[in-house]
Amino acid sequence: QASQSAGIGGAGSNALAALLTASGSSEGGDGGGGGGPATAAAGGSSGSSGAAAAGVAADAKPAASAFAPVARTAGGATELPSGYVLVLTQVLPDGLGDLIFGENAVHELQVIAPVLWIRCYTGKENFEAGERLIAETASALPLSASCTNEGGLAAALGRDRLRTVWAGARERFLAPWIFGLSTHEEALLGVAERTSKPFWALTEYGRGMGNIHTYTGGLGAMIPTGWTVQGEPGGVFKSIERATRTETNWRQRFSEHCGIADLSKVRLWWFYSRKDDEKKHDFRVLEENAGGSSGSFRQVAKVVPVGTDSKIITDAQEKTSGEKLAEQLFQAANDPNFKPNPNVACAEVTAGCAGQLSQFLWGVLFDPAYTKGDQRGRDGTEVVDIVVAPNVMTQWREASGKGFAVAEVTQLDLVRGTTCKEEPLTRGRRLFMCSAKVPRAEMKTFLEQCEERVFTTGDQSLAEAMFLGKIPCIKPDAKVQQWQLALLARAMGTLSSVPDLGAELRRLVEEDAARSEARKRSKERSDDLEKQMVAQIGAPPSAWNPTQHVLSRAGMMG
Repeated sequence: QASQSAGIGGAGSNALAALLTASGSSEGGDGGGGGGPATAAAGGSSGSSGAAAAGVAADAKPAASAFAPVARTAGGATELPSGYVLVLTQVLPDGLGDLIFGENAVHELQVIAPVLWIRCYTGKENFEAGERLIAETASALPLSASCTNEGGLAAALGRDRLRTVWAGARERFLAPWIFGLSTHEEALLGVAERTSKPFWALTEYGRGMGNIHTYTGGLGAMIPTGWTVQGEPGGVFKSIERATRTETNWRQRFSEHCGIADLSKVRLWWFYSRKDDEKKHDFRVLEENAGGSSGSFRQVAKVVPVGTDSKIITDAQEKTSGEKLAEQLFQAANDPNFKPNPNVACAEVTAGCAGQLSQFLWGVLFDPAYTKGDQRGRDGTEVVDIVVAPNVMTQWREASGKGFAVAEVTQLDLVRGTTCKEEPLTRGRRLFMCSAKVPRAEMKTFLEQCEERVFTTGDQSLAEAMFLGKIPCIKPDAKVQQWQLALLARAMGTLSSVPDLGAELRRLVEEDAARSEARKRSKERSDDLEKQMVAQIGAPPSAWNPTQHVLSRAGMMG
């Protein structure tokens, strides 16, 4: 099984990996605001370090040698603690949401046992950013290791050490993981086979893992994840509910960035998009250095596609980036010569319909449902709306050297075909965009100070918004089904009944009956999916091509 998996995870699957991860969507950016914070209940502090402790995380990059694939032990200890749990996290190239998922698993399991954490990056692109993101959590663990595809698990731990760590664990969790996309699996499945020690596997919310009991030789069992409505299998991390509030006044902090002295005028909004969707959002710079004594910022026009009635164009039937990428996946499965292109996002004016940011700003300006009867701005009373968006205007932010960038939207450019109508904001309205990261340990405090309507992308940011009473009001560009299920659970009043994924992991460590039932259900799902995939492909697993193996293991078939 190990050699078969390694064959799939070579260079030929790099494009597939990009498509699979982009079509599913992990968190949107470089760790800014995407993750679940550590909690007092989890016995650790997660927060952010360095500049993040001051409030808004700076973008400063450490030297290239700041991080290297290596295993570290707390306090130089040579012996592993008794009763420890092992967590392995696969980090794919599209973002760092995988790390946030893994960190949540670590914190949830720390409630009951010491945790060892190994992070397996499938590429070098986000290695340093990832290690910087979880440095505080990793440094407090009895053993923390990281590796890339280049060196693999053996390079980080050593083959004998890996076997010892694997065999000695009370339980072993892959959180999250997609099989078939990395060379790490040869070592992982090899050590599982040699030690005959099974493992639990989780993947991003709502994704399947195919016939896992076949391709892991019965050693792997899948734990279902995702939003549920009526008791179906699944679960999400509810870490945000147990997070500790801080004393930070985020409305004041962002008001100061925008040069606003009167906090009573300010409404704070949260827009958390995918980092690679930034190219969708069109601005036109009107003035480079506005603001005067209150500080320098750009004045811009937000470009918005409109129809003949000058109303915003939103095409509910337009395919999301995730859907476009999924189509390419199936093309790749049927045509070995097909060359997929994961870069499917394009500017909203080119697409002919408004992107999520335009939709969100339009709602803030014109839709009373966003402000729930707050008449400021509509009755002439001045109001200041500040939209915090960590993955918008990122180049301006990096160039500022301050860790944030501000632009005041003073007008809308209503574009229809080759015509453009310039529409200044009405008297009494000021609208600012602030590109800044929010430390993960501050997310509960920050979101509680934001307005009810938000935009989120990715598993953890959606969960944070939902459990803090927010409404993610615009369809995201991927994971649409999970967004719909979350909103349905809210509408039905069943959010509290959605299984707590952290509690489920703890039960698997502590309860024999839970382990037995989980393995039984996983085997039943695996066998059922294999029958469906055999019927779909028209051949048994032994005759599938590498692409079909990847798609089946990634939950894209059956």
